[in-house]
Amino acid sequence: MLNYRQVGCRQISAISMLAAVPYLLLSASQDVRLTTVVNWDGSGGREYVVSYEPGRADEVHDWLREHTSGRARQSRPRSEGPVLTINRSWREANAEKLADQAQPSLRMAGIIENPLSIWTYYRWSEELEIYRDRATEVETLGAQKALLHYQLKMPGRVLPDTVSAKGKAQGDTVTWELSGDADQYTLAATSRRVRWGYLLFLVYVVGFIAFQVVHYTAQAIRNRPRKI
Repeated sequence: MLNYRQVGCRQISAISMLAAVPYLLLSASQDVRLTTVVNWDGSGGREYVVSYEPGRADEVHDWLREHTSGRARQSRPRSEGPVLTINRSWREANAEKLADQAQPSLRMAGIIENPLSIWTYYRWSEELEIYRDRATEVETLGAQKALLHYQLKMPGRVLPDTVSAKGKAQGDTVTWELSGDADQYTLAATSRRVRWGYLLFLVYVVGFIAFQVVHYTAQAIRNRPRKI
């Protein structure tokens, strides 16, 4: 059984806005991509890339401004043609959290929690909501056919048997293709990363002990009385 520690709930809550997607955004967009990156030290960030229909540019821009202003420190949204990109980091602590959105969770099991293991484990989980908001019935039906491409990048290698339903793991990345025909999705995955510093320290200790044993044995052989 692994011993995990929670990584700053207040910090993770700073990105909780992106854990909810409205029908309107899916129906107004040609392509919606959400990428979450977890770094080895527990920090991380998200990138939201929306390819929208030119006629609904104002709607997409207004929605993103409405749900991101005044919360976590972030880069200014970038717009290149019909593509809008917004980034957010959870390095900065922020206690704000929208009431209708589930808070993402990151737990780590490192050297403090499991001192005898050469691995550090990372467990990411969140409830991603797709809510109706002000969408009409026609827009809701359109959103059900649209896809949200969710990509999670973890430190080390993702363990395939820990990935939640519909997720596809490859190396350090898990990909989910989510549609608007469900109100909520549970996204979870665990990865592990070799503690190279810890491993090198163990190699050094074992090497030092082996050297001392060889040195002592050689010295004992040299000092052994010879038969005349």
